[in-house]
Amino acid sequence: MLTYEEALRKILECPFTPTTERVPLMDSEGRYLSESIAAPWPLPRFDNSAMDGFAVHARDTREAGLTCPVTLDIVGESAAGAAFDGKCAEGSAIRISTGAEMPDHLDGIVPIEKCEVEGEKVKIFKAATSGQYIRRRGEDVAESHALFGVGTKVSPAVLSFLASYNIEDIPVFVRPKVAILSSGDEIRPFGSELTGSQIVGSSSYYLERELAACGCETRDFGISPDNVDAYTAMFEEALSWGDIVVTTAGVSMGEHDVVGNVTEKLGGELLFWKAAIRPGKPIMVTRFGDKIHFGLPGNPVSTCCNTEVFLKPFLRRAFNCEPYLVPRMNVKLADACPRDKSRLFFVYSLAYLEDGETFLRPLSKQSSGNLYNPAQANALAVIEPGDKDAPKKSMIEMIPIRCGL
Repeated sequence: MLTYEEALRKILECPFTPTTERVPLMDSEGRYLSESIAAPWPLPRFDNSAMDGFAVHARDTREAGLTCPVTLDIVGESAAGAAFDGKCAEGSAIRISTGAEMPDHLDGIVPIEKCEVEGEKVKIFKAATSGQYIRRRGEDVAESHALFGVGTKVSPAVLSFLASYNIEDIPVFVRPKVAILSSGDEIRPFGSELTGSQIVGSSSYYLERELAACGCETRDFGISPDNVDAYTAMFEEALSWGDIVVTTAGVSMGEHDVVGNVTEKLGGELLFWKAAIRPGKPIMVTRFGDKIHFGLPGNPVSTCCNTEVFLKPFLRRAFNCEPYLVPRMNVKLADACPRDKSRLFFVYSLAYLEDGETFLRPLSKQSSGNLYNPAQANALAVIEPGDKDAPKKSMIEMIPIRCGL
């Protein structure tokens, strides 16, 4: 049985790189850049005003004060989108709006609050400082500056920023196709009438939406009975469609656990089976040429945990998102935290701030069937093996949980 680090290394070393395509910018939210994007022009594109007020020759206002204002002639206006195209002689000023182009022969701006307009003249009650309230061309972004690198996720903020450059389409990684397959004679789809010991197969709904939020195209191939022939047919269909196949259940050692037999029968190369973690120990990872199969345990908490600590790092590497692992945080335990004697324990927890310090409170009933914990948690406590609980107020590492990568 591999350690968590050994199992993760095997997964990250597995060759898998999505192909690339160009998509319209407005359709790119949630995608990952496959090439870097450079600035077509500087930002701002021209010197402009940071204030509403008057643009002046700063030297004309040096004697201005509250009791001795300087009076200047108003000879024009520079508005946003309508620049002043004349000349402003000494002793004159122009109205200027926030964002409006600053004439290159003027060097000062007096905010409107420090002015008083009387007809075609303006009284200045505070001297302008040369360069003050002027946003210079290129001071935010230089022309040809590398804006975003490979692996950048197109968030709403990234999309709107690229829109400011009128960039119509961008290079992104193609969404990997993730086929999802469940198994179990007791599993029924959502909306079914449940009888006896039947249960709703909730893991597939989690995987379908979580992996879609990670930038994948997902498809649920349904629920197979615990039968080798039926499972083989459904697995082959999933493998034919998907770049990645994620299965739940059937990876333990019971007589109804058929996944290992089927993947071997279909010529898969087993990378590993079982990792010394809790929950999610029976995970099985198999390669089929350039495709990869993640066989996750049937317990829903194990599926959630394996997704956080194995699938998401794999997808971050595929999209070239650095770092591949979400950085861990050192936090203080608000309560004692359970350990496992021999396995690394990922404990579903709630992180919160108190007096400027981050605390972590482990949730109760850390069983692999208690899906209520992943539904509440915002973090995983990383608890090393040991005989005794990690004590209250001790410092431990925490992995933040978030939807998507």
